[in-house]
Amino acid sequence: MAAVAEREFSARDRFLSLAAIMSTAFGVGISFGIGFPLTALTFEMWDQPKWMIGLAGAVPGLAVLLTLPIAPRVIAWCGPVAAIMSGCMIGSLGFLALGIFQSPWAWIAIRLLMSAGFAVPWLAGETWINSVSLHETRGRVIAIYAISFFSGYAIGPVFLQVLGLVGSAPFLAGALLTAASGLPIIFGRRLAPPFTHTGGADRILSAFAIVPSAMVSAFIGGFSEITILSLIPNVALAAGWSETPALGLLTITTIGGVVLQFPLGWLSDKMSRFVLTTSSIGLFMLLALALPWVLESTVASVVTCFLIGGVILGFYSLGLADVGQRVKAGDLAAVNAAYIIMYQGGSLVGPACAGIAMTDRPVQGFVAIVIITMALAALALAWIEIRARRRAMGD
Repeated sequence: MAAVAEREFSARDRFLSLAAIMSTAFGVGISFGIGFPLTALTFEMWDQPKWMIGLAGAVPGLAVLLTLPIAPRVIAWCGPVAAIMSGCMIGSLGFLALGIFQSPWAWIAIRLLMSAGFAVPWLAGETWINSVSLHETRGRVIAIYAISFFSGYAIGPVFLQVLGLVGSAPFLAGALLTAASGLPIIFGRRLAPPFTHTGGADRILSAFAIVPSAMVSAFIGGFSEITILSLIPNVALAAGWSETPALGLLTITTIGGVVLQFPLGWLSDKMSRFVLTTSSIGLFMLLALALPWVLESTVASVVTCFLIGGVILGFYSLGLADVGQRVKAGDLAAVNAAYIIMYQGGSLVGPACAGIAMTDRPVQGFVAIVIITMALAALALAWIEIRARRRAMGD
C-alpha cells in the first residue's frame, strides 16, 4: 500500500506545498462543477427516464471504487505529481469525447473513464494535504481545501449558464479548464510528500476498524453531496422551476458550502467532531423536510439551499480531519483510500436510489430517501460512539 513517508516542513514550505495542491483542487472543482450538471441536464433534455439520470450521477462513484485498489500502487510508481497531472489530462480528454459522442450510453461510459482517471489524483492530493497539515489547525486547513474545490465547483454551473448545454462551447471549456488545473502542481513538485509502497489491500480493510466514525462520515458525505449536487436542479425543475434558475439553485447550494466550511473547520479544531457531525445530520434532515414547501418561494429556496450546502459539504471535511488527526503517517494513505471508498459508496447509492424514488413523485421521493438514509447514519454513529465509550471504560 502506498504510504506517506515522514518529512519535516518549514512553515514556508508547508504554506507553498498546501497552496499548490489547493490551487489544483480549485481547477478540478470547476471541471466537476461543469461535468455533473451538464450530464444531468443533458439527459433531461434528451428525455431520459429518472432512473437513467440517477445512473449517470452514480457512475463516477462506481469508477472510483473500481480504481482505488490499484491507485496506491500507481502513486507509488509514478509519484503524486505525475498522478495528479495524468488525472487532469484524462478528464480533459473526457470532456472532448462527451462533445463528440452524443448519446446517453456513450456518456455513461465516458464519465466512467473520466472518473477513473480522477481517482488517483484524488487519493494523492488528500493524502498530501493530511500529511503536510499540523494537528492543531488540521480542521481549518481541510476546510480551506474544501473551499478551494467547491469554489471551483460553484463556478462550473455559471459557465453552463453562459455557454449553454448545446454546441461545442461547454465541452471545450471543460477540457481547457481541466487541463489547466494540473499546472499549479508542477510548481509545487519539489514540495510533494514522498510516497512509498509498504503493504497490500488488507491495510485498506483494517482502516474500518481504526476510524469507524470517519468511515460513516465519508458515506454520509458521498450520499448527501452527490445526491444533492447531481439532482437538486432536477428537483427544482419538478417543482416548476425553469432551467436557468434551477442551475442557479445549484450554485447557491455550493456557495453555502464554501462560505460555511471555514466556520465548521474552526469548530472541528475546538470541539468534538462526533457532536458536530451528529448535529449537522439533524440540521440536514430538517432542511430536507422543508424542501417541498420552500421551493414555492425563491427567497426561502435560496436560504435553505445555502444552509444545505454548508451542511453536506461539511460531512466530508469533518471525517477527513478525523482521519488525519488519529492515523499515523505510515497508515495515512491506506486509511484515506478506505475513506474515499466509503465516500464513493455513498455517492453510488445516493443518486441511484434518489433517481428511483423520484420516478412518480420527484420532490417527495427525493426528500424521503434523504431522511431515511440520514436517520440510519445517525444510528450508526451513535452505536459506534457507545461502543467506543464502553471500551474506554473497560480499559
